[in-house]
Amino acid sequence: MAPILETKRLRLRPPTWADLDGIHQLGSNPNVMRFLNNGEIQNRSQARDDLERRIKQTNQLTGYWITEQKEDNAFIGWMALKKLEQTKDTEMGYRFLEEFWGKGLATEAGNAILSYAFQTLNLPKVVAITIETNVASLRVMEKLGLCQAGTGIYYNTQCLYYEIAREKYIRSA
Repeated sequence: MAPILETKRLRLRPPTWADLDGIHQLGSNPNVMRFLNNGEIQNRSQARDDLERRIKQTNQLTGYWITEQKEDNAFIGWMALKKLEQTKDTEMGYRFLEEFWGKGLATEAGNAILSYAFQTLNLPKVVAITIETNVASLRVMEKLGLCQAGTGIYYNTQCLYYEIAREKYIRSA
């Protein structure tokens, strides 16, 4: 399994079946999903399939991390470090429950993922994508030091493509 990562306020751990309620809460919230999956929300069965896929894609080094508060183990959402479809790039992704937006938690968790990607895995770069109207996600990417490097079709959607090189991250850390 991927390692447990910790920050000042957060614990990032591999997903388990006990996370189904949190994954369903994420996927069934129209505000969380408005920039994803053509805005379609998930029912519980789809959330179960989603969680199963995330568990299967999590290996000893990469995949998905359930993000939770250290103080009370509250489910916040997930972070990902995985192969970006149809590329050789490693993508960082994230999805958090709405009540945890605007508190710097995605940036804090993102820093943990980038630190792991560059200092432990020695990846040459990490990328992230989002649609142009997802301003909050773009803000997180920029706070983490990623810069726009193009556009493309990913997950059947026109996206902005951001990246950060290992050298840049290490210099700024």
